[in-house]
Amino acid sequence: MKVGKLSSSLRTKPNYTQLLVKQLLFAGMNPVVAITGEGGLRKVVECRPAVILLEVELSDMDGMTFVSELRRRPEADRIPIVAMSALSHWKARCLEGGCNDFLQKPIKMIELMAHLKKFLK
Repeated sequence: MKVGKLSSSLRTKPNYTQLLVKQLLFAGMNPVVAITGEGGLRKVVECRPAVILLEVELSDMDGMTFVSELRRRPEADRIPIVAMSALSHWKARCLEGGCNDFLQKPIKMIELMAHLKKFLK
């Protein structure tokens, strides 16, 4: 299974991203990390992840711009996107904008796995 983690939090919160990656590795997944939205779009094409974990506050583009760009690409438009943010007001915007799910940070591992399990059947 591949799980793509698309995030700018490596720059701002490296410990949180590293913890998330370690948890996914421990769960037997193969996380792929991108630091920017542009990098994330490239990684999706290169790696074809089963699920994308999207930090909506990206450094180079709005998270909804990333989702819009991704949904226009036939090779990636069906990949489930789980948006993440510490700000609860993003939830409605993410779900209306094409994300399949939303997690509010901080995220507990059991909560993360329950959400990912829906898409990794």
